[in-house]
Amino acid sequence: MKTVVIYDRLSRLFAEEAPDHRIAICRAYAEARGWKVVHVASDTNVSGASKLEDRPGMREVLSWLPRVDYVLAAKLDRYARSVLEFQRLLDAAKSTHSTVVTADGVVSPENASIIINVLAAFAEYERDMITARITDSKKHFKARGNHLGGLAPYGYSVTGPINDKRWAIDEDAAKVIRECADKLINHGATLTGLTRELNERGTLPPADHARQRDGRKLSHEREGRDGRKKNPQRWHSTTLRDVLYTPALRGWLVQSVPGKKRGALTNQPVLDTEGKPLCAGPEILNAETWSALRAILDGKAKGRGAERTGKALLLHVALCSECDGPMYRQRRAVNGKDYSTYVCRKGVGKLGTHRPNVITAPMLDDLVTADYLKRFGRIALQRWTEPDGSAVLQLSEVTTQIERLAGNLAQLEPNGTAARMAITQLNALEKRQGALRTEADHAEGRWVDAGSTIAAEWRRRTDEGRTELLNDLGAVVVVRPTTPGAPKRFSPARVAIDYEGPTWVRNDPAAAELAAIAQTEALITEERRAVHA
Repeated sequence: MKTVVIYDRLSRLFAEEAPDHRIAICRAYAEARGWKVVHVASDTNVSGASKLEDRPGMREVLSWLPRVDYVLAAKLDRYARSVLEFQRLLDAAKSTHSTVVTADGVVSPENASIIINVLAAFAEYERDMITARITDSKKHFKARGNHLGGLAPYGYSVTGPINDKRWAIDEDAAKVIRECADKLINHGATLTGLTRELNERGTLPPADHARQRDGRKLSHEREGRDGRKKNPQRWHSTTLRDVLYTPALRGWLVQSVPGKKRGALTNQPVLDTEGKPLCAGPEILNAETWSALRAILDGKAKGRGAERTGKALLLHVALCSECDGPMYRQRRAVNGKDYSTYVCRKGVGKLGTHRPNVITAPMLDDLVTADYLKRFGRIALQRWTEPDGSAVLQLSEVTTQIERLAGNLAQLEPNGTAARMAITQLNALEKRQGALRTEADHAEGRWVDAGSTIAAEWRRRTDEGRTELLNDLGAVVVVRPTTPGAPKRFSPARVAIDYEGPTWVRNDPAAAELAAIAQTEALITEERRAVHA
């Protein structure tokens, strides 16, 4: 029975574009042909122009090529929209004597060699045309100061025909902005206080305000996927800060800075050819007011732009003994000293469901670090490697080189120097081809030495990377609340540290035990061989 591996790719993952139906079509096609489906691989949020080896799903396909007769996708454009990458896939398939086909019948085993390259060229041409058209359109409308799509910034609404959209001031929202700016500049208000005031008087936050203005249901009036209605949206201090900080309040089009995440704190005005900001609408705040407002917001931003140490070491590792919930690190520094704590949120305030559970963060981090390194620090670090299909790609390249050299050899003088050099190269390439073919046929995942101990790797990593090491061994740190009347100091007795093992051990303990026995036997065999040698 012929064997086949199915492949599917999505540039973007939407509910209506889920790959299930295309995979079902491929399965039906394979069944009709009498082929056995041995594997299904898919890539989501992956461009058709990306390299084969940069796609996780395609790497799976490449590793299967030596063991299957066909590679099947619903349509040709699921493989690639680049002639170069598609040709690389064809070369890889050719070197392993497999065939690339599609379930829509356009490319079948009978006509594959004729039609594939022609269709791939048209797919790339179509992609380039679409990209160029969208890019040119955006440049045109941006240069005119037109709204480029999506919701207008808070304080504005979109008006005008489809090819000349502009911003108009939304007076209700603009009134909120001007009022908050005045209170911050002239009356010593705070973002927290203003946020509380807006929520108490029922002022809708930006997204819900836009929904109400456009006649759509508010967030809490709509049902989610689970059929339940969401909680009403509220103002937050960061939301208000972003509304007041953005250059859009001057009526300017804004864009993100290359290399930085899009946001009100980093966005910059779009400039014209003379270096002036492009206006999409009238200003809500004049230059003097907006500059004063930004200066106040910058002054209230504690630590903005300062380096962060990253996520807490014990994030989702430290758990509360009372509710089994996560404990979060609250960062606090006084005179350069770290007084941070891990806190269970369910034990805080009037709405808390159990007694307070707080513990000093630096001491807990040190305790867990010492325990982890004492148990595992001397162990050699290993990592699991999956077959990535690289051998198949190299095999196709070597095969192409052999064919090219063999073709050139016929044109050379049989006993000449060039012919002897070509024969030497051919022999080396054929030897390499044999090794690569063996590697491709027997590609399996395996553990490999990472080149250091766990302790050395721990020292190299940041807290975020160390958290991954803890999670790799299933670390669980349970913290108990302080006993009433006990001294208010750090007590290791409140902490229980346990390790549940790697994920594959936790998911299937029986199989893990068998694997451990097999590994132990293999190590014993190697030691015996070394002794006899």
